[in-house]
Amino acid sequence: MKSLSTYTFPIFFEEWDLDVKNITSAWDNKGDIIIGNDVWIGYEAVILSGVKIGDGAVIGTRAVVTKDVPPYTIVGGVPARPIRKRFSDDIISELLRIQWWNWPADRIRRNIADIQSGNIDALKSFDSMVCKKI
Repeated sequence: MKSLSTYTFPIFFEEWDLDVKNITSAWDNKGDIIIGNDVWIGYEAVILSGVKIGDGAVIGTRAVVTKDVPPYTIVGGVPARPIRKRFSDDIISELLRIQWWNWPADRIRRNIADIQSGNIDALKSFDSMVCKKI
């Protein structure tokens, strides 16, 4: 810590009419937290700066996440460690390819039952059918 104060000037820079570029060097900030799509974060989980949470990941209650979490991985503990993958590598690849969370709302609405039931074959079929029409 370089700063003589523990006050979070970089967070409240606007209240002090400061240029954030001039004060962030004194703050130990490792970057933005990036949270993917369809992520579940448990109660009181802590995610440190600079960490990326992959699509479909699950962060356990009160976990302290200090490192990037791969897509569709369940992590927990202090520090958070991988517990297991939610799906096989093949299904994870398909979900990342399909990216159903980027579909228009009406397309999601038509496929909610398949999304909730884990019917990846139906989603793949629907996605390829839609891609052929484009």
